[in-house]
Amino acid sequence: MTESETRAVLEEVLAVAGGREVEAVLGGGVSRLTRFANNEITQNVSESRVELAVRVVDGKRTGRASGNDLSRAGIERLVTAAASAAAVQPEIPDLLPLAGPQTYLAVEADDPATGDLDADGRAREVGRAVERCVKAGVTAAGIYETGRGTIGDYGMLDTMAIANSRGLFAYHRGTHATFRISALDGAASGWAERESWRASDVNGAALADRAVEKAIRSRDAKPWEPGAYTVVLEPAAVADLLQDMSWISLGALAVQEGRSFLSGRMGERVAGENITLRDDPFHPLHRGAPFDAEGIPSRPTTMIERGIARSPVYDRPTAAKEGKESTGHSRPIPNTIGPLARHLVLEGGQGTPEALLAGIDRGLWVTRVWYTNVVDPKTVTLTGMTRDGLFAIENGRISHAVRNFRFNQSVVDLLNQVEGMSAVARAGGVVCPALRVRGFHMSSVTEF
Repeated sequence: MTESETRAVLEEVLAVAGGREVEAVLGGGVSRLTRFANNEITQNVSESRVELAVRVVDGKRTGRASGNDLSRAGIERLVTAAASAAAVQPEIPDLLPLAGPQTYLAVEADDPATGDLDADGRAREVGRAVERCVKAGVTAAGIYETGRGTIGDYGMLDTMAIANSRGLFAYHRGTHATFRISALDGAASGWAERESWRASDVNGAALADRAVEKAIRSRDAKPWEPGAYTVVLEPAAVADLLQDMSWISLGALAVQEGRSFLSGRMGERVAGENITLRDDPFHPLHRGAPFDAEGIPSRPTTMIERGIARSPVYDRPTAAKEGKESTGHSRPIPNTIGPLARHLVLEGGQGTPEALLAGIDRGLWVTRVWYTNVVDPKTVTLTGMTRDGLFAIENGRISHAVRNFRFNQSVVDLLNQVEGMSAVARAGGVVCPALRVRGFHMSSVTEF
């Protein structure tokens, strides 16, 4: 939906609400997906969806209702349902009134060619990738997804526009393109990914070449003993670990409740001096929304600066507890999650990931990880598996494939053991470098 179209819908909500204190949020857009397997396209889908959420604030009570009927009658039902929900909810002592008008920085994130890319355009890119895999004698599988708006992972809808009865209005629409490919050769596999706001940044053939090279190298993987190794983690692996850290540790609610490794440690060293971790929707590789689910401007926020704990991210409720201003990282109110850092940036160095191999006598190259789960939230200890390209590093070079490991690793410890980093890339929704890390704990070996 365009800005004028969303404004018309949200103004209709405010008109229906009359004198109530009300917030209206629109999310949605178009998501188009081409899926391929066994060297052929298996699915083309296009989803166009919008959701309207209405929240009524009645003193210290609030209620929310959502639906996808944007007619006058549909809006009236939502307002009535939200008001009825608010009337029977218990009071929230620290519930804040809605925010007033705000000023936002513009973010260029809407690429027409990406938003309009059709199934034929995606099929051509997939075809170039599959051709490389067929030529190499391996099997291609993966996805090419493009879209415009705020349909996110697993179909979740983020905020595209928000308005309230106090005069606030915010709108942001962006495009996205993601190409992921696995090259399969029996038990061996390789993988590559590209994320961007522009489809023109996606090169399916180049990604296939990278996945094919990993798959061929992964043949006849040798078992290594579990233990602590110096590893080179590609950006996709780093991103997976940092995303889990964000969910459980980087928001102010977790810090205030003593659940975060940052709790009681502001101003103290929590990571190596080479670690600066921030949240920044304005980074050119992110180009995210300049406001949060309360309509508050999102501010670039440094959580860790050269190893020193500086600040979690805040929403209005958690900021009010400390007499501070929100950093613009709210989830829809009310929620039990608290604020969330969604545009992570781990500052990097220079050069390629391969440059990190120099000087490693015996270590491991990790393409990516999966099935990560939390073992200990306070230390951000995670367990998971390596996948799609685990290789031995011997005498400063990749020598052969290694059977996959299960790992148990504290991300906090990891950030204290980084010996080197490459230039940054965007992977898994995070802007981060590849990392060279000593003492990474591989806990058990698999049979593949």
